[in-house]
Amino acid sequence: MQMLSQLSYRPEPTHDIAIRPRGGPVRTIDGVTDPATRPGAELPAWTIRRSTRARRARIVVSDAGEVVVVLPQRAPIATAERMVRDHAAWIGRTVARVRARHAQVHARPTLAEGRALMVNGIPHVVEHRPGPGRTSVIRRLDTDDVGVRASLVVRAADEPTAAAAVDAWLRQQARIVLTERCAALAPALGVRPTRISVRDTRSRWGSAAVSGSLSFSWRLILAPPWVLDTVVVHELVHLRHANHGPAFQALLRMHAPRADEARRWLREHRHELRTALDDGEDTRSVA
Repeated sequence: MQMLSQLSYRPEPTHDIAIRPRGGPVRTIDGVTDPATRPGAELPAWTIRRSTRARRARIVVSDAGEVVVVLPQRAPIATAERMVRDHAAWIGRTVARVRARHAQVHARPTLAEGRALMVNGIPHVVEHRPGPGRTSVIRRLDTDDVGVRASLVVRAADEPTAAAAVDAWLRQQARIVLTERCAALAPALGVRPTRISVRDTRSRWGSAAVSGSLSFSWRLILAPPWVLDTVVVHELVHLRHANHGPAFQALLRMHAPRADEARRWLREHRHELRTALDDGEDTRSVA
């Protein structure tokens, strides 16, 4: 069997709908954007993007709420307007959902005001205590009738320094937890990773190389533990099967039966995880 150099658990950053024959695949888009945005009467504004790889017309709503109609090189421009008209209701619902998610994110308290972060399934409230001296992050755990809670006491000169300290602390926690979960889950799959790295990857939640090296996004520490475990299992299974074929899917679902649910969760909460430490308004446009 030919081995691929790398496979990955990728996020799904867009919502899309395609016109295609039943059972036909949707190709990854990699094309050139038309300069004009075409607002139709009583229709949402959209942008046309010509793709050298697209085989079928496709509508995409990005995380920023932008509506893009992806067309094959030879498809007539009229196809874009027809698709937007035919799927105007779907576009409206999807853009509204994206806007609501952005509004929820922007309504969060700042770190200085006591933002709450879910860390490995436990709510952590950030307590910024500004002042001179050494920057530090101390976690304090508490239990009550509801469950375990925690506070992150951050001593830092200002809010940007506090955010950087929390970022570094979260990366450290992610490395600890992901290393532990790989060690706990690998034996049942009969594999042994050679190396585990934790990064701030933008295009994937995890990846596996044929050398046995695994890489994960540190932001998985902000997801529920069962979601993190699913991504870990996904990459461990790639050490057995270097593809997403039937054998891979069977083994994945045997050890991570909530795999589809985890993918949906990551798709719905991707923006939340990506902006967990951000403050201020998102400057990206929303259609």
